[in-house]
Amino acid sequence: MPWNPHQPSIFHAKEWSTPWRSSSSEFPPEETFIERYNRQLANPEWKSIPYFLSYHSQSGGWPWGWAIYRTCYANISDEDCARAIEKLDQACLASLEFYESMWSRYGNTHIELIREGYRNVIFEDPTLEGASEDAIQRRHRQWVDDHGLCVTSALPRLNYPLLLDERSVRSILASAEPLRPTALHPDTFSHHELGGMVGYVNVLDGAFVLEERGEDDGEYYFGLVRIHLDCLFSFCHNCENLMTEQDWGSWGMDDPNYVPYVDGRSLRLERKQLFLSSPGRLPDVERTARITELEFKGNQ
Repeated sequence: MPWNPHQPSIFHAKEWSTPWRSSSSEFPPEETFIERYNRQLANPEWKSIPYFLSYHSQSGGWPWGWAIYRTCYANISDEDCARAIEKLDQACLASLEFYESMWSRYGNTHIELIREGYRNVIFEDPTLEGASEDAIQRRHRQWVDDHGLCVTSALPRLNYPLLLDERSVRSILASAEPLRPTALHPDTFSHHELGGMVGYVNVLDGAFVLEERGEDDGEYYFGLVRIHLDCLFSFCHNCENLMTEQDWGSWGMDDPNYVPYVDGRSLRLERKQLFLSSPGRLPDVERTARITELEFKGNQ
């Protein structure tokens, strides 16, 4: 379980105009973290909650979500950026539904709290126009430190901020609406049933320090990778493994034409020109189609 020096009962970002509030009695704002932890620990039902809820609610990360940094203003309107974030949210919660179905089959309790607890922190600052990975990483580490928390907590909001540059916004806007799961068992999904083509979003390794880059990282690794939109919650659910089992740089980024794509379980190198791909959120489903932005525009 991650440790934070000033463990809050409920996370609050000053960027939020109103504090997060739970509609249930599980996260009363007047409780301290220790009071809430002891109360929930004594509740027999709490012993059957999904691990995701247990991990995040005990680590300074509840409500859970992303830290999103917008770095494009000159050529991307506020309306387009807001729509891209809305589609990102839809994709994340659509992929969450697959896990909700799994948890229900396993008899887990308080599943609904995970959907209720999703809230992002969005940073919009025109001075970030075209900001580099290193600049955002430095700013993010300072923001986490200002909250008395730790970047190395293996939580999406603290450890893996999203970077919305101009191209990723266009990729998100070009994506098909996310498929909502059906009553079918995941093993029976066909490629057609998995939905239309999906874009990507950039994610930063918040703990990466450019000056400390190792030889195995490769010349072109700057602490940035991508996530397919249909793998957003998969990444949230599994990214703890990246802190214990994997090192993103260990694959060696020695070719500037490629970029890693991650889903929390695995990593795959793809060409940087990849703009949209066929869905592949299930572990045994291969992405059978990939197109560049030029090809996408040619099909319009």
